[in-house]
Amino acid sequence: MRQTKPTTLYAAPLSKAYWRDAAAELRDTRMLVFAALMIALRVALKSLGIPIAADLKINIAFFVNAFGAMIFGPVVAIIAAAISDTLGCILFPTGAYFFPFIFIEIAGSLIFALFLYRARVTATRVILSRFCIDFFVNIVLNTPIMWLYYKMVLGKSYTLFQLPRIIKNLALFPLESVLLTLFLAAMMPVAFRFGLLYDKGESLRMQKRQVALLSALFVLGAACVGGYFVYDYNTKNHASSLSAGEIYELNAALSQNAQSQSLLDDGQVVTVSKVYKKLKGDTTVEFTVYQSSEGTDAAAVAGYLDKNAKKDESLTLVASGTAVLIQDSAQNVTGLTVTAAE
Repeated sequence: MRQTKPTTLYAAPLSKAYWRDAAAELRDTRMLVFAALMIALRVALKSLGIPIAADLKINIAFFVNAFGAMIFGPVVAIIAAAISDTLGCILFPTGAYFFPFIFIEIAGSLIFALFLYRARVTATRVILSRFCIDFFVNIVLNTPIMWLYYKMVLGKSYTLFQLPRIIKNLALFPLESVLLTLFLAAMMPVAFRFGLLYDKGESLRMQKRQVALLSALFVLGAACVGGYFVYDYNTKNHASSLSAGEIYELNAALSQNAQSQSLLDDGQVVTVSKVYKKLKGDTTVEFTVYQSSEGTDAAAVAGYLDKNAKKDESLTLVASGTAVLIQDSAQNVTGLTVTAAE
């Protein structure tokens, strides 16, 4: 049944009254019917988008998601998101079902509701809500869930830093924010007349300060991504990304340098284990030393990484070491040390 509800607008979702009003939407039949309609639209529109460029489009369903969350609030939004995600997987499957993906849908709906439900909606609120979803949900939260999906379902490795996906979210953020502001500005007066909202959207105007906010958030997001990229590049092991020729050249240079210092005995071979490159600075290399036997294939060993050497029963681990490649060149090795294996 339709209830007589308070029309209070809240500056922030931090009061008991706010959450009491949000929970009360579950007892409003008209609101539940509206939520069902939004769920149906989200599922139907999930695969549709506005093409921007090759392999780049704006998904239409997020307009429905924002509009619905603004009207029925965070409590109903969480339930609606869970239902729409499940129905979408059943009706339009795009791969194996993986339950944790539901948290992506829930987080997006919840953020829209927290910023827009029972609030004096402004362009600033719309921009901040979209930024939080693009950055914290689509980039930060989605990354570990995708890692789990690839590991548990596909049995593959997942690159945590997916630059194309991150650039897509950051590049679309300003345009999505502007389009969402225009969409809500058109829909809010209609929803107000039907008694679904208590704000006509009169404050929903894009002004110079909102443009400045868009620019600042874009720069902030890009700076965070750039900073993480530098950190990730400087700290991760690049050994697996080396080509066969690069591995062979690096093993040969380390062997020659170690032999020139009389650090290797006859029949001992060097295999690279870890490579730490720097965007600015020299490259640090960790390697292992193995004793070869009569059955060892010398040509094959010359192109080994340590992980390959461990599988070769003709090799016996005897030592490990480190070296520095000046200006990332295998032809200029310095600081090479070898430590006997325990």
